[in-house]
Amino acid sequence: MILFKHPPSSAPMEVNLHHVVSTVQDKFDAEGLTNKFFRVKPHSFSDAEDRLRLNSSNCILLEFATPHEEFPEVYKSSVYRLLVIFSLYQETEFSPALQYALGRLRYKDNIDRIVLWSTVEVDQNIVQILKDTKVDLIHIGIPTKREITKTKSISYFVPIASSDLIYSLMINIIAERLIKRLRKMFHLVLSEIAAPIYKKHYSMARIATRAFMEFEEDRLNRLIKKLKNQGKNKIAIDVGCGTGRHSFALARHFETVFAYDFSPNMIDEANRIRRENDIRNIFFLVNDFEYEKLVDETQFHGSCDLVVASFGMGSFIEDTSSMLRRFYDWLKPGGYIFISFYNGNSITLNVTPAWRDLTLAARIDRENHSLEVHLTPKTRFNIFCKLFDEGVEGEINRIFNINSVTTYPMIMSVLPNNLLENEFARSSFMLADRTLAEHEESQHGYYVIIAAEKVDRETNGYANVLRILQEHNPEHEIIDHAPVLSIEDVKKAIGYFPKCMIKTILINNRRTDEFMAILLQAEKRLDMDKIAELLGVNRYHINFAREKEILRIGFPLGGIAPFGFEPDLRILKFVDAAIVTHRCKWLYTGIGDNRKTLKIRRQDFLKIITNYQQINL
Repeated sequence: MILFKHPPSSAPMEVNLHHVVSTVQDKFDAEGLTNKFFRVKPHSFSDAEDRLRLNSSNCILLEFATPHEEFPEVYKSSVYRLLVIFSLYQETEFSPALQYALGRLRYKDNIDRIVLWSTVEVDQNIVQILKDTKVDLIHIGIPTKREITKTKSISYFVPIASSDLIYSLMINIIAERLIKRLRKMFHLVLSEIAAPIYKKHYSMARIATRAFMEFEEDRLNRLIKKLKNQGKNKIAIDVGCGTGRHSFALARHFETVFAYDFSPNMIDEANRIRRENDIRNIFFLVNDFEYEKLVDETQFHGSCDLVVASFGMGSFIEDTSSMLRRFYDWLKPGGYIFISFYNGNSITLNVTPAWRDLTLAARIDRENHSLEVHLTPKTRFNIFCKLFDEGVEGEINRIFNINSVTTYPMIMSVLPNNLLENEFARSSFMLADRTLAEHEESQHGYYVIIAAEKVDRETNGYANVLRILQEHNPEHEIIDHAPVLSIEDVKKAIGYFPKCMIKTILINNRRTDEFMAILLQAEKRLDMDKIAELLGVNRYHINFAREKEILRIGFPLGGIAPFGFEPDLRILKFVDAAIVTHRCKWLYTGIGDNRKTLKIRRQDFLKIITNYQQINL
C-alpha cells in the first residue's frame, strides 16, 4: 500500500500499486493493443543488494516484434523488449548504485529500453544520465479529488473491486494518462526498430506513403527556393528529422541546419549518412522535442529562417499551441514553418475499402487518438496521433499567416496497393491526386501540409517599458532567462514568489474592438463571466486577445508587460485589488521581452499604475 497525501482540501488517499499495474494491462486489452501490437509478459528481477526488486505487481514487460525474419542480417533478435517499472514512482536521487542495478537489469535480461513511472520532480541532469543509458522517465502525477470529480470522460473504465467510485476513478485516470505517454514511447520503439531499414524498406513499402513523401519534398523545395530568393537561407531547423531525409535537402541551400529526433538509432543512421557524404553544415542531435528543451535552445531566439516538422510530425505533439509558440520564438520575422499532420477530414475516415492491401503504411484510429503503423506485415505499432482539424488550423492562424494548406493523397489513399504497382495506374492516379491538391476546395487528402509565415512586425512594448522605467526611476532589476511562454515557465526560470508574481491578461471586446488589460496575481484564474458583468457587456462579446492582437498591442508572445502598451490603441486598464493590498516588497512581472522578467519594488510599481481602476477578482 502506498500513501499519497493531497493538499489540505483533499483527504489522504491510499493507492495500491498493483491496481495501477493491473488497470493498465486491462486497458491494453480493452483497447485491443495486447497481442496485436505487443505481447505482455511477466517479469521478475532482484539485485544482490535488494535495491531493485521487480515482480508482476510492480512492472510490465512488453515485447514488440522486429522484422527479424525479413532482415536476419540486421536484427539479432525477433523481439524488442520494453520494461515499464512502477515501483520507483517516488525516487528522486537515483544513486550510482541504483543506476548500476538498472544497467545490470538491462544487460542480464536483454531489455532494450526501460520506462520508469515517476510522480515527483527529478533533476534534469539525472534524467539525462538515465536517458543516455536507455532509461526514460515519464512523469504522471496523482490526481487530486478535485481533478477526479471534474473528469468528464474515461475510456474503457475498469472498476476496482471492493473500492469506492472515487478510488476507481483515480486509478483509471492514472492508467489512462500512463497509456497516453506509453503510446509516445511506442513511437520511440518504432523509430528505434525502423532506423536500420528506414531508407531502403519502410519508405518504399507502401505506394501512397512513398508518393506523399515525394510530394512533401516537392512542396518543401518550393518553399526553400522562395526563401533562398529572398536571402532567408541562414539557419533551418528540422524537428523529428528521422534519418535526415529533409535535413540533407535543407543543407544544400541553408548555411546551417540543426536536426533533432528522439530516437538515438535514427540520429546514428543520419550521422552515418552525413559522414559518408562528408556533409559538414548539419548538426544531428538526440532530443525529445515535446518534453525537453533543445540543446542551447536560447540561441535560436529570432534567428531562424525555416522550421520543418514533416511526415505528420505535427500530429505526434499533443500540445499544438506550445509547439507553435516555440517555433514562432525561433523564427525571424518573415521566417516560415513547414509542418505536416494527419488529416481529420481525410476521405479514409469516411470510406472503408473492402480490401486490406492498402497503399498507406499508417492507418488512423480516430476513436483512440492513435495511428496504426505497419513497418512490415508482422511488425505493427499503435502510437499517439492528434488529427488536423479546424481547431488546429485556428491555432496556427492565431500566430502565423498561413500561406498554404495542402492535402495529399486522396484517391490513392483508398486504393489497393497491388493496383498501384502497375506503372501506368500509379502515374495516372498520382497526377490526379496532385491536380486535386492544387485546388483549395480539395481538403480530403490523407496528410495536410501547412506553410505559414511569422508576421513581419516589430514590437515596441519593451522599448516603451524601458522609457517608462526611466521616467519614474523605480527601484528595479531586469532578470535575464531562457525564453518563456507562460507563467509556469517563468516560475521554473526564476523561482516562485507566492502572490508577488503578476500576470497581465489582455481581453478584446469583439463588438467595439476595445482592449482591456487586467493585472492579477499569477495564482488566480480570470472569471470571464465576472469581467463581463463588471464591464456591463455581453459575455460572448469578450474573449482573450489572440496572439496577433497581442503583437498589435506591442508585445511578443510570453512577454506581455503591465504597462508600455502602444499609445495609439484605446486600452482600459484594471488591477486586482489584491495586488494593491498584499504586502510584497518586490513584484515580478513581464517586461515586453519573453527572455526577461521585471523585478520591481511594489510601492514604485503602484505609482506607475496609479491610474488603473481597482477591481476585486
